[in-house]
Amino acid sequence: MHRSHKFAAISLTCFTVSAVVTGCGAAQMGGDASGVAAAAAGQPLPCRILPGDSGQTIVIGQLVLGAETAEAGAIRIENGVIAALGGADEIRSNADGATVIDCADWYVSPGFINAHEHLAASGGFPDPLLEPVYAHREQWQGRAGPGHYVIEWGRRDDEAGRFWIELRHLFGGTTTLGGGDAVPGLLKNAYFLDEPENEYRADTQIFPFPNATAMFEEYSCPFGGAAPVDPEFLTGAPSDMPFLPHIAEGINCTATLEGQFYLDYVEANPGRRYSVVHGVGLQVSDIERLSALDVTLVWSPRSNVALYNTTVDIPRALNAGARIAIGTDWSYSGSYNMLEEFRCADRIDNDAWGNQLSGIDYWRMATVEAAYAMGLEDVTGRLTPGYAADLIVYRKRSANPYDDLIATQTSDVAAGFVDGALLTGYAPSFEAGRLPAQCANRIGEYFVCADYSDYPFDHAGLLAANTDAAPLFSNERQASCGVHR
Repeated sequence: MHRSHKFAAISLTCFTVSAVVTGCGAAQMGGDASGVAAAAAGQPLPCRILPGDSGQTIVIGQLVLGAETAEAGAIRIENGVIAALGGADEIRSNADGATVIDCADWYVSPGFINAHEHLAASGGFPDPLLEPVYAHREQWQGRAGPGHYVIEWGRRDDEAGRFWIELRHLFGGTTTLGGGDAVPGLLKNAYFLDEPENEYRADTQIFPFPNATAMFEEYSCPFGGAAPVDPEFLTGAPSDMPFLPHIAEGINCTATLEGQFYLDYVEANPGRRYSVVHGVGLQVSDIERLSALDVTLVWSPRSNVALYNTTVDIPRALNAGARIAIGTDWSYSGSYNMLEEFRCADRIDNDAWGNQLSGIDYWRMATVEAAYAMGLEDVTGRLTPGYAADLIVYRKRSANPYDDLIATQTSDVAAGFVDGALLTGYAPSFEAGRLPAQCANRIGEYFVCADYSDYPFDHAGLLAANTDAAPLFSNERQASCGVHR
């Protein structure tokens, strides 16, 4: 299913080399980088946009397809879907009248699939008193008895706040996000409710073992015998939906039992797409069960170490054949965007595991493996004909597109496309005066291609409503990624 995207109806006819010639106002003009300056600085040439009128779009660049290196080529997009891949000349010769976005010196990748994010609870800064001292999530939530500091956090239930949070993720390369509280027309979201803002369906039950501390206090670790407790599902969620619950979020016996009991349930009830979100407390024997049970582990490295001072052993899980996806969790202990999550993952790998992981591991976690976890492996997450045209264009620093991601900042993400619609990007990455008029909404040097007519705010209102929110482009006051055990 490919929706009629709110921002997809972007006119690509109001481009400007001179505002006087085209009749487009100066405020509508695009980026201000020049090809001469870029070449002199050894940077990729800025992207060029050549407008067309056929309804098709061609994106030219270094295509990141999952092989060791990228391939120079082009993608033809029609009706929000990748229609064809091939050499740039071949693709252009078969698409007369297409709009061409020529980023020949840049990488073009599938957009990231953030498999774990609490969107409405991701607008603020971490509690300054947050310390990585917890043994289970219910301790910092205040549901595990006295003696534990309860961290402060808040929700953004206003549409402008949630729009801002989705923008933050989109500027960081995400095009699909797992979790509820979506706003329509920006990212694509996966949640169990059949509502317009949820493009895809998934049961993202947060706590399938509610009040686990009290529920499991009579059991010991390891537990022998059949699991005495089954996980709970979201009320009304169909039983064939992908299931992505928080499991084993902590390091104590309660967390370990969650993992054991959940995997016992999965083993007894096959035939559904299952995941484990967090999995910090999984015992070695349960990590080694993941592959056989076809359970994807959804990793949130920064949030894990910020709260529990450790994380799940990813190299062990990979060596055991498990699928690993990745997600940011929330802003109060997690990463602000997926690029920051990659950097945190890589720091943990270097500090704790002796550099066993690489950029392609993180890229796969954020594309093909996350798509699989959410039942979208035939829909998005690859540059393949027939798949959704969910793309990002990012700066090429070296011949390795995956390791480059670890150094990529939001200012290196030239553009983000959802269902083929250009939604966001960094204006200096484009030739001056070549962006569409609808991309005139600016936040610093970044652009948003927005039609605000269907929202209860305009661009100025969006900015005014988020002066105290977690920032779109920096990692100011982001939770720590240090590992101490």
